[in-house]
Amino acid sequence: MIIHLDLDCFFASCERVRNPSLLGKCVAVGGRGDPFIFDKKTVPAKKLMTLNSGAFVPSLFHAEHDSSNYFRDGDTIRGIITTASYEARRYGIKTAMSVHEALRLCPHLIVLPPNHLLYHTMSHELMEYLSTVVPVMEQYSIDEMFGDLRGWIDEADTYEFIRHLQHQIMLQFKLPVSIGASRSKWIAKLATSAAKPYGVRVIYSDEIEPFVRDIGIGEFPGVGKAYSLKMERYGIKTIGDAWKSQTLIQSWGRGGMDLYARMRGCDNEAVQASRSRKGIGISRSMDHPIKEREELYRRIHILVRHWSHTIMKLGVNPTTYAFSLGYENWGHSKKQFTLYRLFNETFLQTFTIEKFKELDIYPHISVRYIAMSATKFIHHDPKSFDLLEIQTDTKMRNLTDALTKVRDKYGMDIVRGGGEL
Repeated sequence: MIIHLDLDCFFASCERVRNPSLLGKCVAVGGRGDPFIFDKKTVPAKKLMTLNSGAFVPSLFHAEHDSSNYFRDGDTIRGIITTASYEARRYGIKTAMSVHEALRLCPHLIVLPPNHLLYHTMSHELMEYLSTVVPVMEQYSIDEMFGDLRGWIDEADTYEFIRHLQHQIMLQFKLPVSIGASRSKWIAKLATSAAKPYGVRVIYSDEIEPFVRDIGIGEFPGVGKAYSLKMERYGIKTIGDAWKSQTLIQSWGRGGMDLYARMRGCDNEAVQASRSRKGIGISRSMDHPIKEREELYRRIHILVRHWSHTIMKLGVNPTTYAFSLGYENWGHSKKQFTLYRLFNETFLQTFTIEKFKELDIYPHISVRYIAMSATKFIHHDPKSFDLLEIQTDTKMRNLTDALTKVRDKYGMDIVRGGGEL
């Protein structure tokens, strides 16, 4: 059997571990996309966290924030809810709801700023423990994990094992968790959803069809908006409908065949102890869209500093870079570039500013969103890089190495570039 663990209200549960007085109360954790990253004052405590790795576990920068003013922007309350306790959910509070709306629905709601260092640390410690009791574990996201029990626990003993595991996690970590189990990763994930909150559910092979029959097609992991709309056009509204449409779905190529096998629970997809990272990105939405280009490029310089530090810490060398500007009520401007340079912060700062200036096709319109990402990593082999630039890039790489060590020790803001002033 394969098991799927989903930590209930994880961020709120972590806050309750740190502060037990929050137990039983309406609690939510909210976020503002790090509105303080662009502050001109130094925040020496800000550090990069790369404790966990997984399909949906981004690297994050953490700094302590004053909870009394984190969500305030003058007289306006900003931010969105990222996690709400079940007590808060009874008032209609949901993920992605604005903090302002949440407080309107539940005036006594306790809204806390995110403490990503705490969440990543607790997730990492839990994974360390799980790896001692389950042979193969995969971190899927910060609050979700898969485990492979095959050849370790008899199928007939699965329920007792995951019930005991749930109890041990609560005993040792004080974190409520729901656990699902089945022969397939994705059916196990559906079983977890059916078990919430704080439950366990085992779906045996002969139970898969009646279990999934009436589940909406959009609720299945991996069925995005495009597939949902495509299936609806053919009258496929539930997973049961999809089971009856094998020829149609498999005619959609490799993706359709893989998806159909997943929905049948016969995909045989393995639990992966580690996943290679495909890309590294950073983006920010602005509470107040930026019209002045001098301020826009100052902010881009800041984002590149953080982006570069993440790339250095993860020890990869990207060759493809993508950039995007989102205009206020005017769409996006996007472009992707490929080049072979030995990675260093000096090159990245110059290259990124140059490309964003090319992207800025509406220079008189305010910008509300900035995004940049790096993909297609190669090894640090001099034969792979631009020979005309390798000597300069090697010197700048050594400088970037030194900067990375200084920022690791004293915080991200301890050394800033002139473009940020």
